[in-house]
Amino acid sequence: MKKTKLLLAPLLVIMGLQAEPTKTTDTLEESKIKTGTTIGHYAKPGAPIDMTYHSSTVDNNETSDINITLTTTAQTGTMNVMLTFDEQLTQVSDVEQNLSFEITPEQKEYSINLQVSSLEDGLYYIRLLTKIDQGTASQLRAFAVPVYIGENPQPKTKSSKIMKAMNGENISVSKAVETIKVLEDKE
Repeated sequence: MKKTKLLLAPLLVIMGLQAEPTKTTDTLEESKIKTGTTIGHYAKPGAPIDMTYHSSTVDNNETSDINITLTTTAQTGTMNVMLTFDEQLTQVSDVEQNLSFEITPEQKEYSINLQVSSLEDGLYYIRLLTKIDQGTASQLRAFAVPVYIGENPQPKTKSSKIMKAMNGENISVSKAVETIKVLEDKE
């Protein structure tokens, strides 16, 4: 029995060395889903809202699925969301561009699912201006979700939105909402 094991062991080792693992011809495609989040990152003071997104990379004239989740620590109030799209980006789904969510203590996440497409390759953005209105006070926070169209998408810049300061630094002009309160002097 011991001699049989000694004779079979080298034979099995040689057979194992000559055996070739099966090769698959399928190559795993690189993930075409881009994800991002603001949770755990520095944010300027503003509305207590964080955003997480999943954006699928597609070729031009194909539909990209964009899934956005807004998370808030607010217990009550109304969350208003204004969506704007880059000019070359076409919204395929029929999601309103002005959304409103009633905040409840039981629900902390609010989803927005969009579908967009573009005829041109490029890196485009969906911009969200969020506002939490809690009666007497309202707070704002802005987000941008990237949309990747085509191979190696590059950002599209518009010269009309970029200005130069006197020192030569580029300044980007963006939409904003401003609240002004007039304080009365008590005499």
